[in-house]
Amino acid sequence: MFKKILLATTPQIDTQTAPKAAFDMVRKYDAELLIYHALPIGKDDWCSFDDTIPAEKLVEASAAKIREFYAEDLKTIPNHSIRVITGASHDKLFKLVHTEGVDLIVMGHHTSASIYPGSMLGSVNTAIRDVCSNAFCPTMVVTHEGSKSADIKKIVFATDFSTPSDSALCYTTQLARQLGAHIDVFHVLDTGQRCPNPEFYMQDMNVFVDKAKAKMQQRYAKPLEGISHSFECWEGVPYVEILKKARWSEADLVVMAQYSTSLEGGTPFIGSTVIQVALSPGCPALIVNYRARTCS
Repeated sequence: MFKKILLATTPQIDTQTAPKAAFDMVRKYDAELLIYHALPIGKDDWCSFDDTIPAEKLVEASAAKIREFYAEDLKTIPNHSIRVITGASHDKLFKLVHTEGVDLIVMGHHTSASIYPGSMLGSVNTAIRDVCSNAFCPTMVVTHEGSKSADIKKIVFATDFSTPSDSALCYTTQLARQLGAHIDVFHVLDTGQRCPNPEFYMQDMNVFVDKAKAKMQQRYAKPLEGISHSFECWEGVPYVEILKKARWSEADLVVMAQYSTSLEGGTPFIGSTVIQVALSPGCPALIVNYRARTCS
């Protein structure tokens, strides 16, 4: 399933959760590892860092430091390379993902409070959103120190019944078949954090739960044939309930689609529920971008 894994690394990282997960997965699946780092170089109308030191030397020095920092792990990963680029743009990352045929991007839990003072999410919100909105392959965000990301046996798939969710389910079924994993298909009846949904106060909540489970059965039973799975649904605030479900199920992975249904076409779901799930302590979150997929 994973033949080429890209680890997006940065010195602004609180813990080495993502690198450890990436290294473990590369070893387990005998994959190729690309360590990627974007080196910010400032320029204005008066000067640039090139006036004091060539960008090529900065790139070489950064790559050498990365190699030294991960030296012990890289000893056991012969098939690896380090790519350092200049500039904060993710364009070169997307080009690298496309040209190299990367199967998976792994990112970690890092923030920069100076960019968003007082913000809980910090700059990682923008970084993950930018990567997932443009990269062709799925992105795994790893925040928990004790992650078992290399040994995936139980998956929680969170759906909102949108077309992107259906596409993400197809990817999840392919993953589960190859890994022999169980899938918990889960839907949250969004009661509304700030604007309560009056529909849910008109009937018993079990009526809506039963309807959602029937919809799951009708929509997903065929692609899930031959895979150990279950359907579950309850009400609440989506990101909170998804985290609860993953914790109570002792899941190894949460899979979510990049976009959900919205009144505004193409509105990023990732700026709210997905980001909050991905950055909260718990099992890794796999964010699957939308593309047409055939369930098999």
